[in-house]
Amino acid sequence: MNDNLSSDSNLRTAAKLKGYTGAAVLTFVLYWLFWLPGFIVNWMYYLEAKRMEKIAGESLPGVGCLFTMLALNGLVIVGTVIVVIMVFGVASGVG
Repeated sequence: MNDNLSSDSNLRTAAKLKGYTGAAVLTFVLYWLFWLPGFIVNWMYYLEAKRMEKIAGESLPGVGCLFTMLALNGLVIVGTVIVVIMVFGVASGVG
């Protein structure tokens, strides 16, 4: 039983020491190179970061940046879809 408490404590300590600033920089570079891989990596890092925040019980560095990039780049794809629908709608005479 004492080993479980020790391993939980070790896991919590490891989670508190984790930071996602480097992951946010890597994700930013990937967005500049290729949008889709950047979005996928951002999503994966963000999910891991939220899980680690839950374990640590406090906010971790870089998680807000990952969320902001995910939200802004998600808006880019939504905006692109809306523009494409509008252009094809106008071009076909519907709009």
